[in-house]
Amino acid sequence: MKKILIIDDDKTIAKVILKVLNKRIGIDAEIAHSLKEAKSIIEHHDNNNNISLVICDYNLPDSPEGGAIDYIISKKIPIIVLTASYDIDIRDKMMSKKIADYIVKRSTKDLDYLVSSVNRILKNSSIKVLIVDDSTVYRDTMSGVLSNQLYNVFIAKGGKEALTIFEKNPDIKIVITDYNMPDMDGLQLLIELRKKYKKDKLAIIVTSGYGGSNEIPKFLKAGANDYINKPFSTEEFICRVNFNIELLEMIEILRDYANKDPMTGLFNRRYFVEAGLVIHATAKRNNVNIATLMFDIDKFKSINDTFGHDAGDKAIKTLAQILSSSFKRKTDIVARFGGEEFCILTSYEDERNLLGFAEEIRQKIEQTTIDYAHHTIKFTSSIGICKTCFDTLEQMIKLADERLYEAKNTGRNKICIC
Repeated sequence: MKKILIIDDDKTIAKVILKVLNKRIGIDAEIAHSLKEAKSIIEHHDNNNNISLVICDYNLPDSPEGGAIDYIISKKIPIIVLTASYDIDIRDKMMSKKIADYIVKRSTKDLDYLVSSVNRILKNSSIKVLIVDDSTVYRDTMSGVLSNQLYNVFIAKGGKEALTIFEKNPDIKIVITDYNMPDMDGLQLLIELRKKYKKDKLAIIVTSGYGGSNEIPKFLKAGANDYINKPFSTEEFICRVNFNIELLEMIEILRDYANKDPMTGLFNRRYFVEAGLVIHATAKRNNVNIATLMFDIDKFKSINDTFGHDAGDKAIKTLAQILSSSFKRKTDIVARFGGEEFCILTSYEDERNLLGFAEEIRQKIEQTTIDYAHHTIKFTSSIGICKTCFDTLEQMIKLADERLYEAKNTGRNKICIC
């Protein structure tokens, strides 16, 4: 398990940081009060590479004036440095050592920033960033800075190479591109990327040392999220990249609020219809077999009445997990329509395979048990399927719903199809 190491000779501050990080992020951490103790802990974890981040005081009893920083960096571990006061010379010295961040210990607000910085760095390993620049110096500089922030960094020397990388990594979240490049400049790359990726899905930052402020509107109007003039400071660069990533994450949270069911994390009915219309139209155009499947927990009221509403909620979450793990393709849509009712839109090869797959899921639901308050709860589900791609998605949902209630009225725990 990945850990954070806190190095501070002030035992009270170290304990406060540990407590706050554990409470607000749930991260596992260890404490050292000197460089000697820190070395012992790091070397103990060295083989397993378990220390993912170090928070280190600038002055330690056995390592004054940032002496510990070089050791931590030599171990290739990102480091956040804590200082007692803001000093421009100390700041410049620390930033030159390629630290991840530095924070002045003044008030609880600084503690809030520390939590935010730690959280950001730990999230970054799952975020792909593409740097596009024909300058080796800038490529290496930006790559080094972002790698030290634990970002997953890709590098391209020009626009055409960048598009090739994108074909293999469509989940890249941020592009940092130079303007003037020989094969395809930053503006052309920006225009090409915006044909596929909107600003709320992919952040594009343009960097340039030419043209000045007159060039900025051209890029922003073409779809750039941000613009940085060269040369730029390491600190400004990190702040701009982190700001754009956090903005994408906030948009994603808002999108989830609008599109997802808060209890199960599945899509809601509104999103199902919105995205389903696109899939339905594509299926009609290309003569692809698609089906709607409606699932409903049998005798759900009895679960609530016998074991309580929390048990009913657990049953709903259990069915949601079974369905989401069964329908995993990108073209599958799994949604909670409300209460204990779920709907799936999926493609299939033939009716036999569709029915066989639905039967496997029915059996899996039937065999699943829930442990709740010293009770073992089992439940079943009735399933209605519409296998025909009718003229409208609404027709398909309605017919699957009718088959669902046919299954319920003729014995439950069965599949009815039309």
